[in-house]
Amino acid sequence: MRPRLGQAIPASHRVRLLCSLLASSCVASFAPTAFAQASTSTDELKAQVAQMRQQMEAQQQVMQKMQQRLDELEAKESAQEKVSQAASTTPATPAPSRVSAAPLVATASAPEPSKPAPYRPPSAPAGVAEPLPEGYVRLGDTGNLLKLDLVAQLDTMIDNTYMGSSDLFVPSSIPVRGQPFYGSGWRTNLSARQSIFRMDFRRDTDYGTLKVVYKNNFFGSGTGDMPYNMQFFYGELDNPYYTLLAGYNISAFTDIDVFPNTLDYEGPNSFTFKYGPQIRFSPVLYRSGDSKLTLPLSMEKPNADITKIGNYSPYSRLADFTLGLRWETPNWHIQWANLFRDLGMQDSTNGHTQRTTAFASQLTGSTKVFDLDSAQAWFSNGHGYANFLQDISGLGLDAAFTSNGTLRAIRARGWGVGYTHGWTETLSSSASYGYLRISPTADMLIDRELPKSTKFASLNLAWQFSQRAMLGIEYLWGQNISLEDMRGQGQRVQTTLRYDLNP
Repeated sequence: MRPRLGQAIPASHRVRLLCSLLASSCVASFAPTAFAQASTSTDELKAQVAQMRQQMEAQQQVMQKMQQRLDELEAKESAQEKVSQAASTTPATPAPSRVSAAPLVATASAPEPSKPAPYRPPSAPAGVAEPLPEGYVRLGDTGNLLKLDLVAQLDTMIDNTYMGSSDLFVPSSIPVRGQPFYGSGWRTNLSARQSIFRMDFRRDTDYGTLKVVYKNNFFGSGTGDMPYNMQFFYGELDNPYYTLLAGYNISAFTDIDVFPNTLDYEGPNSFTFKYGPQIRFSPVLYRSGDSKLTLPLSMEKPNADITKIGNYSPYSRLADFTLGLRWETPNWHIQWANLFRDLGMQDSTNGHTQRTTAFASQLTGSTKVFDLDSAQAWFSNGHGYANFLQDISGLGLDAAFTSNGTLRAIRARGWGVGYTHGWTETLSSSASYGYLRISPTADMLIDRELPKSTKFASLNLAWQFSQRAMLGIEYLWGQNISLEDMRGQGQRVQTTLRYDLNP
């Protein structure tokens, strides 16, 4: 094809043209030499042939070099055509700035979930659920991912009577008739103790995903408005076949997935909730699609909660053990957990001991209702597990001596329900109710002013007015009935303003 006037000739075409001209010159130079063969002597003819052979060898070398150059130019032009075609189909990416330095910690997300994240109502407690994969940063080239979360929360509480710890709504602390502060009147408190600092590390290993989780709030036992309280510090190895956890965490007897969405930190009176050092192993027994059956097993630090009498002090020879069974699907789950304990008292003067065994069982479950609603329920019953129950933990009601000096575990039972309704994606309400009762025998040596049963109810409205900020109001009611059948009631109105940096 002949180029038009003014059109640039490609480099490969120019090389071909030069080769043609060179070949033509060779033919032209050969013609007069052949014509002169008739008038020259034999020696002269030989000399001309030798000279001509040298010229042809030189020209052949030149042609080989030009052919090599031609091959290089054609390869280059082919590569440029491919680049131009790719550029026409792919949007250009701006070149990185040479002035800005590379970040020390490069942002990176963990693998995106294959399904959309489950709906989380504004009234849901912050920092309770397992964090979503979004929001992690990659720590250089170490392979570690880190997610930091800071929750700043302010609660304003107005009570109609004295309740012991004014930061928590605990029905067992409501004064009954005949006790100090009964009917003491309204009082107001402000608290920021629900503020949270949390760190989640994770990385992929040959055995699965390794996680290290740390979390604290400020409900410690120290003095001041914000005493430090560690909640989580554990490592966990997770893979499709099992989960192995070791460290400081919530007891495996607790099913945190049924904790109702209360703005109050304490929650329902009958909920089982206890932290402690532990090792937990949860093998997967059966899997069907997105559903699975697991067998949670744990060994946990014992913490016998028995009222001291004389020179006796509580102790345990064995650790606490739990054994459970859990069936989990994307929309609902059910769990059966069992707790085995060894409770003892030992005299510090003569070493005499008294021991008793304790056992408790709990059935829990939650389910999705419609698109934005969910329901939760729990029921527990047993002997010697009062230290696991929210409302009576720390009151020394795991076990007690009888009048004849025998140590026996105290029977307890509790149940509760919760329901969350999502009015919209950013507006939700949650309600919950709990009932708790202990049944010591008549000859047990315990304080008769301790609670025999308590009741709890809550109702709230929460508004997620921005992606990381929530405003809510909650009404709480509680009743306390002592072993002497004396009663007391308490009410609270709580407002909550929460900022969650990286939910």
